[in-house]
Amino acid sequence: MDEQTEFYKFSYLWKGCDHLMGFKEFVDIRRIAEQTWLEISSRGSVFERKLVGSMGDGIEFKRNGIDDLFIFKRISVLSQGNMKSLPVNMGMTLLANYVNPGYCILGYNTGPVFSDDLYDNDGNSRICFSSSKFIHRCLNLTSGNARAEGPVIVDDSQRTICALPVIGWPPVAKEWITRDRNRCWPEKETMNKVIFDGCHCVPVGHSVSTTKHLEWQLSFSVAECTLVHSMDHRLFKLYQILKILIHERLNNMDGCGECISSYMIKTLMFWMCEDKLPNFICAQNLRESIEECLTQLEEWIRKDFFPHYFIPERNLIEQKLRPLQKATILERILIMKSGVLSELLNCSSFKIVKEEVTAEPPLPVHGLDVASDDLKTKCEFVFFENVGSGHFSAMFFSRAKQVLRNFENAYSFDTLSDLQGSVVKQMYYRTANAAGKIAYRIVKDSHTNKRKYHFLRLSESFLKIGCSTDVTSGKLSLATLYSCLGKTRKCISVIDALLRGIMPYTVYLRNLTTVSNNSARCKLYQEVIHPQPIPLSLKMKRGCVADIEIIRSTFLWPAAISLEIESFPYKTKLINVPALVYLYFLRFLCFEMRGDGILKMEALSNLSVISYDDEHNDGSFLSYNIIGICHERVRNYLEAVEMFVHAAKDAKTYEWMNENMNPCLLRIGIVLNKKFSEER
Repeated sequence: MDEQTEFYKFSYLWKGCDHLMGFKEFVDIRRIAEQTWLEISSRGSVFERKLVGSMGDGIEFKRNGIDDLFIFKRISVLSQGNMKSLPVNMGMTLLANYVNPGYCILGYNTGPVFSDDLYDNDGNSRICFSSSKFIHRCLNLTSGNARAEGPVIVDDSQRTICALPVIGWPPVAKEWITRDRNRCWPEKETMNKVIFDGCHCVPVGHSVSTTKHLEWQLSFSVAECTLVHSMDHRLFKLYQILKILIHERLNNMDGCGECISSYMIKTLMFWMCEDKLPNFICAQNLRESIEECLTQLEEWIRKDFFPHYFIPERNLIEQKLRPLQKATILERILIMKSGVLSELLNCSSFKIVKEEVTAEPPLPVHGLDVASDDLKTKCEFVFFENVGSGHFSAMFFSRAKQVLRNFENAYSFDTLSDLQGSVVKQMYYRTANAAGKIAYRIVKDSHTNKRKYHFLRLSESFLKIGCSTDVTSGKLSLATLYSCLGKTRKCISVIDALLRGIMPYTVYLRNLTTVSNNSARCKLYQEVIHPQPIPLSLKMKRGCVADIEIIRSTFLWPAAISLEIESFPYKTKLINVPALVYLYFLRFLCFEMRGDGILKMEALSNLSVISYDDEHNDGSFLSYNIIGICHERVRNYLEAVEMFVHAAKDAKTYEWMNENMNPCLLRIGIVLNKKFSEER
């Protein structure tokens, strides 16, 4: 697979992961909502509840149940160094004696005795809080189907862990605070929060220890959730991808067994974030980032030592791997490293995005004959005939989506010559406008959230990128889309950008199907690719632009000109509207919606000047009507009628204009009726 094709496939896999795992905003909201609910439900309880594991991390995709950490409020664990200045009424306190790395024995210190039968003697006449007796008591208090998995009580999909808070940061983890890091991760603010939240003791001992029935494990589950939440969304996506990959392509393979736990994968991710991953994760470096993680995993497996993140002396591989199992695991890791993309696509979890990822990549633009109809056919016929003309059905959806993607990829990934770039842009803004149509339809359909996101993103991408350099029409289309969706701030932002470099004259396309195959359109493309560059002003005079095209298909137009648009016969080819008139009209409407009278009148003042400027006003009936409508809306009735009279004279020159349905004359009648009504 060549490099560009692989990049194309990784790009769609990377984008598809958001649909599977949740976009950043959804993840943030999900975390806040779930933790808030826990805090509310545990008010007044003897426990403080925290979400840990996948739920605590904010992972929605392929969850294995709910991990609920119940932290006792009236029991605390102390180290020898933090026994001074303890708070009053602290409740029961236990003194930690650290044994195996990451484990401790809790001796009774002070306070109320927590159930006499939960204590045991450590052989040195010291009374200790027994972890094994504590777990046994927890099981007796739950249903008969419950079982213990280490410190976890599993009851159906509910996984409960009872924990004791450790006061102060434990001495065995002091190195984590001061050790050297190759990257600035975690940030100082995150580290301070981790230290403030501290760690907890959970009831499980070291598997090979003679005192494991007394031992409690130091748990950093809350700290680990804080670290995961501190990851930017790209790192968080990589963490989830890595988790899926290792579970499905390593743990689930014959001979490997469940060798790498979810906790090990999280620990691996922490070490990689601290030392080896790039600062910015994206589709371009996704393969290399995964290979780096697998290389580190391979090294630890070879050494039979998987270091804990906070206490590196603690080995997460508590039982040595069998030689055959170890060899099988290392072989699988080698295969995964040599074919990261194919391994990812073989994960059942990525089945939803596999079809899109494995689609054929777009044809490179430099391979097309720009003087032929090839580009025109690909852009206009395939896409517009199937989608732009209104047949937005499931039958055409995937085909249209692929055409859009081909253009997006061709524009983004290819190095174009000036000549090729010029041709692409002329084709591109047509595709942009069709994407605008789709966006409008999708927005109106509340049951297709995935499509809505996908096409709104594509629509804005096409309108912004494809038309950003020298095609005014795309920006006009984007402004129209924002205006009709009520996004006045965005509309004004686009208008202001256009006004800084607007060209005076623009022609709006009325009907696509009558232009797609006519000779004038072909001639336009021939002129565009001519070696002699055409001045932008001439290009804009002859180019067919977008806003009215969108109007015909979706009724996406400013409501103020409904009367004008509905009066046009279906087969009308062109309607002339200068760009400045249309822009100041949108600006006027936006400030009217926002209730900003000063800037609204400023826009009307500019329109009034344009109405007497032959260079920037083509004198068409639609231009005069637009200016008259604005005067009418602020009750400048005399000026409004004057504009409508100019419009009526021009409208008479159109053969298709029905005298009885002349919108200009109708506008005059409406204004006179309003004026007389007010006088009465």
